[in-house]
Amino acid sequence: MPMTDKEKVLEKLKKLLALSKSDNPHEASLALQRVQKLMQAYGITRDDIALSDIDESISNYWAAGSVNPPRYMLGLLGIIQAAFGVESIIHSGHKPSVGFYGNKDRVELASYTWDVLARQLITARKNHIGQQNKRIKSTTKTSRGDKFAEGWVLAVRSEVQLFAMTREERELAQLWLEQKYPDSGTTTGREAGKSRDADMSRHIGYREGENVRLHQPVSGHEQRKLGSGL
Repeated sequence: MPMTDKEKVLEKLKKLLALSKSDNPHEASLALQRVQKLMQAYGITRDDIALSDIDESISNYWAAGSVNPPRYMLGLLGIIQAAFGVESIIHSGHKPSVGFYGNKDRVELASYTWDVLARQLITARKNHIGQQNKRIKSTTKTSRGDKFAEGWVLAVRSEVQLFAMTREERELAQLWLEQKYPDSGTTTGREAGKSRDADMSRHIGYREGENVRLHQPVSGHEQRKLGSGL
């Protein structure tokens, strides 16, 4: 069955399932009968109906350059997940990307917010590294940049209003992941290297991160506001 046709049937089934909970016994019985007939006719299961509410939105912005990213990038991913009640997966390849999956009404907003915040973080880290003494080793600069980014992310995390996933959403998201990406794994991320004044860089990053404001937009209009509000 073509995807568009299946989507139409799934939407019809969801409406009928809602009617099957009607206080009118006759209406509820008829709706349930139609649900059973449609499911049988199109080979659709209860899981298919539930999973139709799960979707993925992929962002092609992945500045880490690796599927084993620094921990500050994983920290930022965690913030987006917490803010929108979604999960994320890093897609490897020539140009790695990150996908946000979960409730289809929230994944696109999560992806957009990631684009905005990740770009700000990378720019702030680059500027901090650029302010370091040119005579110090590149590994020291990288370490200080990473610590700065960790502080920045820590400050942003304190601004997040949690949008926790329900148990049902989490279970559905896990089922969706197992079906679509059965070979996916996990990563703990790369730790920042050690260097002198690393704690100071982290503190500076935290101070800059305190200026970031993370909103939870609920519409296209709010999404447009997000670009200037962060």
